[in-house]
Amino acid sequence: MHSPPALGIPVEIVRMGSYAALIDAQASGRVGYAIHSARSFAATEVVCGCVRAFRSPVAADGSTGFRSVLVVRESDSRPVSELRIAYSSEESVSGWQIPHQAISAGSLAAPQLVRAGSVAAVIAMYGASEVDGYFAWLPHVPADAGSDIERLFGGWNRAGVEAGDPLRVLWSSQRIPYGPHAAHNSLPDDLVEALGGFLDDMPTRTPGLLDLFEPVYGGGYVTPEPGDYRNVRGLVEGLPESFATSQSR
Repeated sequence: MHSPPALGIPVEIVRMGSYAALIDAQASGRVGYAIHSARSFAATEVVCGCVRAFRSPVAADGSTGFRSVLVVRESDSRPVSELRIAYSSEESVSGWQIPHQAISAGSLAAPQLVRAGSVAAVIAMYGASEVDGYFAWLPHVPADAGSDIERLFGGWNRAGVEAGDPLRVLWSSQRIPYGPHAAHNSLPDDLVEALGGFLDDMPTRTPGLLDLFEPVYGGGYVTPEPGDYRNVRGLVEGLPESFATSQSR
């Protein structure tokens, strides 16, 4: 336990063993401040309605979140229902859960789905012409209206993606923001403001600490809008109380 100068009060840092444990701890008020995934934050909101996101991380490429996308062979103009579309696994948020939600809601026609088991297998199946396209994700950069295929899966295995036939984006979800820093509603507003200022100054004043707080995202922070995580709630509403789910894209 120590007292950071930015806050002036004793702080205890606790490492949780899972997102399920984190959700339970913050929903019960045992933890006042937590670093969430987008999905665990949405789950906490569903459980208690007692948390608020006050900062969201920005990735080094300037992206503030990602979009689930359906990419298909550029030359293929058949209806979605006639296409064989690969996805990695049911645990993938971008590769299965968001598209499945869109299909269930009727905003995306149901294709002929093929489970590949992994992102690498998805790319390999497309390269071998075993499927007509696949579900993937693209980083979302504010004010960037394009859909750069080169950035599929954040640029991972770009050579493998480009080895197959040229692709086009046929469908895109709304932005899913990266997981926020969230405060329990019992924390005073001035303390939450101090926490936000501490995070805002971190990239320039304590970049080493930023590496610990955000090992994946290194571009600083933005203040989220109240409804930014509304799109994620549909992925967690109705789930059992364990919430022991994967947090992968």
